[in-house]
Amino acid sequence: MKKSIVLLGLALMLLSGCPNYPPSTYPYNALLWNRENVSADNGKVDTGPWFEWWYYKVILPDTGESFYFLYGVINPWDTAGTDPASRAYVGFGSFAEGITVTQNYAVADFQGSYGQTDVTIADQRAVRGGIAGHVFDGVTNASWNISIDTQWDFNAMGWTMFLPDLTNIAWYPAQAAALFSGTVVLNGKTYTFANVPGYQDRNWGRSFPDWWAWITANHFEGHPDTALAAGGGRPTVFGLFEPLEGLDIGLLHDGIEYNWRPSDGDLQQFTIDFGTWKVQSVNRDGYMIEIEAKAPCDSFMDLIFQTPQNVLFHDFETLTGSLTLRLYKLQGLQYRLVETLQSDFAGIEYGSATTTAMDCHEADAKVLYDNFPAR
Repeated sequence: MKKSIVLLGLALMLLSGCPNYPPSTYPYNALLWNRENVSADNGKVDTGPWFEWWYYKVILPDTGESFYFLYGVINPWDTAGTDPASRAYVGFGSFAEGITVTQNYAVADFQGSYGQTDVTIADQRAVRGGIAGHVFDGVTNASWNISIDTQWDFNAMGWTMFLPDLTNIAWYPAQAAALFSGTVVLNGKTYTFANVPGYQDRNWGRSFPDWWAWITANHFEGHPDTALAAGGGRPTVFGLFEPLEGLDIGLLHDGIEYNWRPSDGDLQQFTIDFGTWKVQSVNRDGYMIEIEAKAPCDSFMDLIFQTPQNVLFHDFETLTGSLTLRLYKLQGLQYRLVETLQSDFAGIEYGSATTTAMDCHEADAKVLYDNFPAR
């Protein structure tokens, strides 16, 4: 069980500098491995441990069907396959069917663009405007062809996005809210959809954290244009120590983007474990957010990721969680409730280097918030 109040390193910000770059200036939805060497044209190649992937999810609200799609690479320098962890891969999952499939490829089958979202793995492809692919493991046969209309991209990490190797893992919800249209064919059954809620994010880095959590939703009751993206955990800083833990949170509501980032010194308290997702954060702009998410234990699937160190990392995820969000604004000495939002199509996730089996527990609905101003 993780219970923390976090006031993150303003000292780190001062020591490292805080580049004043607009979030959209740099294509962090493109390939990042070795990009600095390529930009410098110095002939060097990064042969250290490295992973990155492009993750997509789609919800069909009318039926409750939900799918994920994944395009990834481990050690993109290792085209000769000298490291046992090295590979490219395409993943697919159906939560309603409890199906997850990973199709492995040689690293040499991977190609990615440094300037834009354009990933090719053998004959499968992901670009900013759409994805197409297929998997077959002898039992499950799935294919997809989907176009994507981006609604909101969120720079979750803020200024730390621009500091390579500050932490061992990075996260960028490049399409935190999007509309998906297309088809999924699963074992002969075709699902056709148009303008349904979708999402896409990125992870990259040199190793996995001790734990991570992820809470997203872009299908709120009565608020079709509202979206939430929250993610984080306990990363390693400068490859040496783990002084900090917390979640980067973004909310798009009524056309306004709100954010809560521990790296900006925002207060945060949370109780997160496999089965419990409860977060409260206060930002420097006088807004407070409370998030409570839950789902039946049998709705989670175990998505297993292989790290560059050739260790299996278990990640438990559902796309049909129940989520309650409350947004407050500070007025005088008290917080006034601005909005209460509800979704039954929330993405909820808990991953851990030590959680290797399904050990979910139903959370108590009561949340205790200490050391925060009274509302």
